[in-house]
Amino acid sequence: MRFHRCLIILDDFQETLTTGEFVGTYIPEYKNYGKFIKEIAHSPHNSCLLLLSWEKPTEIANLETENCHCHTLQIQGLGESATELLKAKKLTDEDRWLELINLYSSNPLWLNIIASTIQDIFNGSVAQFLSYSYLFLGDLKPILHEHYQRLSESEKLVMQWLANQEIGGNISSKPPECSANNDFLGTIQSLRKRGLIKKNVSKEGSVFTLEPVIKEYFNNE
Repeated sequence: MRFHRCLIILDDFQETLTTGEFVGTYIPEYKNYGKFIKEIAHSPHNSCLLLLSWEKPTEIANLETENCHCHTLQIQGLGESATELLKAKKLTDEDRWLELINLYSSNPLWLNIIASTIQDIFNGSVAQFLSYSYLFLGDLKPILHEHYQRLSESEKLVMQWLANQEIGGNISSKPPECSANNDFLGTIQSLRKRGLIKKNVSKEGSVFTLEPVIKEYFNNE
């Protein structure tokens, strides 16, 4: 790596981390990955390591504060450009597309799956699909369930608490089941590393919310 420029890509990196507890603990046979990341970050070289993951490893979170060469890019939704995806799926009722895009947070995977459902069941009519009063998950459920299975019990509790909040959960409050503030803050921090909650800033402080799809899943879990 020092003498030849390399691009190393590690996909699905979350599979090296344990499930059922806060983000950051490696499965025993993968614990050397943590050392590998630190070595890459602290050694002089002209190469690049790219991690693709649902969850942010602790080493990355720490290195971002001390190493200008370590960065995290959290992939956002497609925004209005998601209309191209719906056009490719030959959906109709274009005046309702933006509503559909916002409902599914312009997430390309979610939209692609839902667009296939609309084409199959509603002959491509977005208006007919949106006439139903509930947020349809369908084939999104197995994907969301994979995320759910990785959570600790306290994370599941906080996610269900947030799902029941009309305007999100304030950082100054917490579910009554969370006995200690440090448990609650640790849970929020871990969920942020998983990218499952959004943070908004208000006069009252930080307010945490869920995407509509995630909120619907936890309200019915």
